Amino acid sequence: MPYFKHISYLALSFIVLCGLIGCSDDATQKTPESEGQTTAPSGQSPDPEKAKPTFPLVYVEELDQYQEFYKDQHTTSFSHVPSKNWFSFTAGKDGVLTKILLYGKANVVPNEYYGLSMSGFIREGNPLTGAKFGAWKLSRDDILNQLAAQSLTERDSGWITIRIRGEVPQEAGQTYFFVCDRIPEKSWFGEFAFGEGNPYKAGRNWLNSEHDLVFRTYVGKTKEHIEQTQMIRKLKELEDLKKNQSAPVNAPPPSPIPVSPRPPDPSTFHALPSANATQATPGVLRANNGSLQPPQAPSLSQPGANTLPSPQFANPGNTLPARPILPEQNSSLLNRLNQRQ
Repeated sequence: MPYFKHISYLALSFIVLCGLIGCSDDATQKTPESEGQTTAPSGQSPDPEKAKPTFPLVYVEELDQYQEFYKDQHTTSFSHVPSKNWFSFTAGKDGVLTKILLYGKANVVPNEYYGLSMSGFIREGNPLTGAKFGAWKLSRDDILNQLAAQSLTERDSGWITIRIRGEVPQEAGQTYFFVCDRIPEKSWFGEFAFGEGNPYKAGRNWLNSEHDLVFRTYVGKTKEHIEQTQMIRKLKELEDLKKNQSAPVNAPPPSPIPVSPRPPDPSTFHALPSANATQATPGVLRANNGSLQPPQAPSLSQPGANTLPSPQFANPGNTLPARPILPEQNSSLLNRLNQRQ
């Protein structure tokens, strides 16, 4: 009997222990509300501001702004302090900012002042209050990898590419600011070349209004930008076509077409006699014995008496046609010949 009492006591203790464990699990289960977290309602996406932006998809990418004048050993750095964390440029093309290139090198480590990375965004119009677009990040490892790809060492300077996440609109003529807002655990980052004497008039560096970083900006065209550009071009072509088709009211009359004089038709006149032919005096016929005989007036009984004689050339040597001799002129010439005889 004591043995069975011992077994029942153990079983009862085991059941009580299981009950306590189950209660403790229910009491210690955490809920989002107890942790201070909020869950998004079903069917809604998380906050877009907290989502990491992606690189813009562009179909055309072009070089826009650049400044490449500098002196050796002239370098500057970025801080996360608002007055020491930016440089500016003015866009020359419309589109989307895709990347910015800086010329420089990585800072030496270990260093109590320089960090291992920096990040920031782009502002429009003002480095403190302007509209904020996109995001970017650059680390010391990124710089070393890019320099190695250019066959450069850790202490050599070269082009450093900073790709922009998100869609940063670029409008020609508008000023934009490349702003750094975070450097983990340190105050400065990087060594970037700059030029003195204001080599880039459309921007400046935070350090001095006469200083400009060595940089390049690239602008891309998305599908929407390309379609919009093509539509504007077609509308402009149609407008130019309408202007060309509508003639102005005070337009001068068209200039006359020059017309050359038409030469006389040679079939209108008889052919000139040849040089070997015997030239006869107009109105006088040559007889068989060689003497000149006046022409006989046609009788009424002869056929063709009422018809006019064919025209004769008065001057065979002249290229211009002469007036034909009419019958009245023949009769007067005969009278003059008879009077002379």
